[in-house]
Amino acid sequence: MKNLSTYSTDELRAILYEKAADEQKIYISRLKSLTPEQIIESSYEKVIRDDILSIFENEDISRAQTLELLKLKEPLADCYARWLHNDYSHMDMLRDTIEEFANDLFKHNAQKKKSKNYRSER
Repeated sequence: MKNLSTYSTDELRAILYEKAADEQKIYISRLKSLTPEQIIESSYEKVIRDDILSIFENEDISRAQTLELLKLKEPLADCYARWLHNDYSHMDMLRDTIEEFANDLFKHNAQKKKSKNYRSER
């Protein structure tokens, strides 16, 4: 591979994605050799790693960030390890989603009931 500085940012992102995709293929191959219970225990990691891979493919990661990630032997595993040690909680996001959904259902059903009552009064 030629010097990474000679590649465009888009090319670097593609290289990072390919490197991480290959890493994920190896990870999934390893999962396939595990027992069903071990696979279930690994399901959270697999999902998060898939999400990280998706970010590598679809998000605009800066050139400097991409170059730093390319220096890692296993950027996917390292990003996953970092994810496990951050303070962000996907549970908070899930709670917010459930709360918003329940509120939307309540509003929808209240409007439906109001509309039904209005029609029966006529």
